[in-house]
Amino acid sequence: MSDEKKQGMTRTELAEFVSSQIRTFVGSELAETIKRNIEESVAPLKQQVTDWGAKLREQPKQRAAVPQEPGLALATCVRATAAAKFNGAGPEGAVETLRRWGHVDLADKWAEARQKSLQAGDATAGGFLVPEEFSTDFIAYLRSATVMRKLGVPTLPMSSGTIKLGKGTAGATAYYVGESTNAVKSQMATGQLTLTFKKLICLTPISNDLLRYASPGADTIVRNDLTLAMAVKEDSAFIRGNGTDGSPRGLYYWAPGANRIQANGTVSLQNASTDLGKLMQQLHAADVPMLKPCWVMAPRTKNFLITIQNTNGAFVFKDEMAGGTLWGYPYAITTGVPTNLDVSGAGTNDESEIYFFDAAQAVIGEAASMVVDASQEAAYYDGASVQAAFSRDETVVRAIAEHDFAMRYDAAIAVLTAVDWAPGSV
Repeated sequence: MSDEKKQGMTRTELAEFVSSQIRTFVGSELAETIKRNIEESVAPLKQQVTDWGAKLREQPKQRAAVPQEPGLALATCVRATAAAKFNGAGPEGAVETLRRWGHVDLADKWAEARQKSLQAGDATAGGFLVPEEFSTDFIAYLRSATVMRKLGVPTLPMSSGTIKLGKGTAGATAYYVGESTNAVKSQMATGQLTLTFKKLICLTPISNDLLRYASPGADTIVRNDLTLAMAVKEDSAFIRGNGTDGSPRGLYYWAPGANRIQANGTVSLQNASTDLGKLMQQLHAADVPMLKPCWVMAPRTKNFLITIQNTNGAFVFKDEMAGGTLWGYPYAITTGVPTNLDVSGAGTNDESEIYFFDAAQAVIGEAASMVVDASQEAAYYDGASVQAAFSRDETVVRAIAEHDFAMRYDAAIAVLTAVDWAPGSV
């Protein structure tokens, strides 16, 4: 048979042709034996394929799982809302966008949570309120990226924008008296600590290319942009905010004047140890409960402490600080503590600070919901000039968080100033 004719055969015709050739060369009886052996060998494989097909048809479709990494659920919803607005659907179209991207469970959860949120309040200025459970998801990631929250400062809900905490400002006094002697009257005094929300705004431009397509990587970018910008600003405000221009009052400005101690101008192991001891003494002398005492310092200061050696060449603090504590108390480092101050007046502008405080005596008041808005026409300042989102094919996302910071007792914070410690400075 010619090759052209073979190529025109169907699979059945080709099989018959092969069978006829086998019969011609080996005889019909042997051909049937070969055919039977092949069919018996192939039969189990055919059955497996049939079983697998049946199982696949019976298996229900799996819904897309909600992202498990902290913050990604909210980031996905924020991006979906921005994408819906980009397509002219408004924030309500975010649910349909999530379904189109395959996040079916997340779409159902977002729709239900938003419905509950809007029963308590309405969105303003074209934005939308982030439901509390999603806001918590975002803040959970934010906490792990910031020093003050990581140290365990308690957080209180501030749903009305203000919260008042009662506290004792003076205590009753007991006296020993002699026989038939009148007891001296004494009375405790009380006061109030008021936290009022301070508004923190983050504007972050997102390329519209990220909004047009579903991508877990895009959700990570959105989350990281929002969290990084808000985390850095919030943490620095909780440490050194002066309470003006809408900023919270931070640790430095809560510390009483007597608790701001200037470091010894001569850098040495002995002087550094003495100065650290002075901070602890201030809190002990004020009867601070010391429930969660901790240190906050700049990375440069930590590097000084872990490299300083005694006269025998032994590293004094290195081993302990490798375990996360300094003199038994946990410490945290952040570039939010400046290293360019000039408290001593030396004119070097290279001084820093060390904070020692009881985190249990601090409090963060926080609004339950975050407000997020998105715009394609907005303009934003990039640090050098104003950029137009429309011409750059971007959508600007604006996140607003409201919180405040306070110390229950001023005496629970002490600050070492004019710290010019650095590796190699001894």
